[in-house]
Amino acid sequence: MRARTLLAILAGALFMLPATANAQVRLGPQLSWGDDTNLGIGGRVLANVGSMNQWDFIGTFDVFFPDDSPTNDVSYWEANGNLAYNFRMPDAPALSPYVGIGLNIAHVSVDRETGDFDDTDLGINFFVGNQFEAGSTTPFAELRVVAEGASQVVLTGGILF
Repeated sequence: MRARTLLAILAGALFMLPATANAQVRLGPQLSWGDDTNLGIGGRVLANVGSMNQWDFIGTFDVFFPDDSPTNDVSYWEANGNLAYNFRMPDAPALSPYVGIGLNIAHVSVDRETGDFDDTDLGINFFVGNQFEAGSTTPFAELRVVAEGASQVVLTGGILF
């Protein structure tokens, strides 16, 4: 079981790598809350593609801590690969709102007395968010809806460096 979890984390890290070598890359931690999965902690990579100035690739990986019963041990993680369009706001250059769409891979594993259960689902993300430009660090907040697969609403916030 531990080997599968480690493999999933490594796959998630590879999933988050930007697809272009000409990208400006920023990394950072994030906290998430899902309406089905509760608290999550993870990381984010953002790559601005130089040839498409207002578009970013956003990759994330989160491990969530869902409530579980005394007889079940539940583990849940998500990896996301998203494309975001940034709106430029000349009158408020510190604000950078964005919208986007992407793919979600969610994995749940339940160890229970009556037998184990593992499932991996593929879904589609729809999201809106805002980055708050603050010099070398960039706080962000995002609302994401995952359709299909592991359907849920997720609130995420963090800092990019």
